[in-house]
Amino acid sequence: MAGLTECVQRLGSTPGTTFHELVVVDDASTRPDALSPVYASDLPKVVLYNRERMGAGSSRARAVSAASGDVLAFLDDDAVPRGDWLTVAGSVTEQRPAISGRVLRLDKGLVSSARQARYDERYRSLSAGDSISFFAGGNSAILTSAFRSVGGFSRSGVGGDNSLAEALAGSGRPAQFEPELVIAHRNGKGVRRAVLDSWSSGRDHPQPLAFPTAIQLVRASGVGSSCTVRGFNRVLSIVHAAGRMDRRKGSSRRSGGATSPGFAPQRKCVPDCPDIEAVVMNR
Repeated sequence: MAGLTECVQRLGSTPGTTFHELVVVDDASTRPDALSPVYASDLPKVVLYNRERMGAGSSRARAVSAASGDVLAFLDDDAVPRGDWLTVAGSVTEQRPAISGRVLRLDKGLVSSARQARYDERYRSLSAGDSISFFAGGNSAILTSAFRSVGGFSRSGVGGDNSLAEALAGSGRPAQFEPELVIAHRNGKGVRRAVLDSWSSGRDHPQPLAFPTAIQLVRASGVGSSCTVRGFNRVLSIVHAAGRMDRRKGSSRRSGGATSPGFAPQRKCVPDCPDIEAVVMNR
């Protein structure tokens, strides 16, 4: 809840920015005070409750259906936006209708370090304005008109937010990298969760994977500043590749293919977050 508190407070303290509304989806939480930071805020808000756990992807799609603003800006409850986040998110235009930015880590540990290494590797070859094939559901913004024109998220499982980037690229107006759109994120949610997410992202991927390509994928995945981090990322890559190779079209176990409810466990306990400005100064 502390992460949500920081997130809401920062959204309400951005100078020179007109805030239209905050749309929050409670994904079947069991804590009665889960949304107390939201209700304590003076921000105009719309609160939706899922009776059953739907997962992040389907919850985002539901939030969009209730939103009435011209710009859709996405955050998660375990992310803390930089002070100028709203200003940057609101800079989308008809010529640049969708942007996704950088993620920095709040927490420590193997899982967090491995995930950050993958993020850093993704950003290494990117410059501001480059076309990108990803749309980070917890750190991105898009014109509402552009979102609706391509049909929104077409998949709702792990990595399903990237389906929006695919649709935008197909329309001739790809999402662009915006390095000034910055959040600090709690990357580590345990080894078990990391492995399950890697498997699910493989199973939900729109394309199956041939064995030779899988070998190349695993070889390229050993990123990180230590042998342990590089090894863990290779393990996750092997799991992801196995999921893609095991992928079966039309499988009832897949959560992708539509914005219907997903059922991956999403609830987490978020401890206190350090200030993002201190995190950013060190990166």
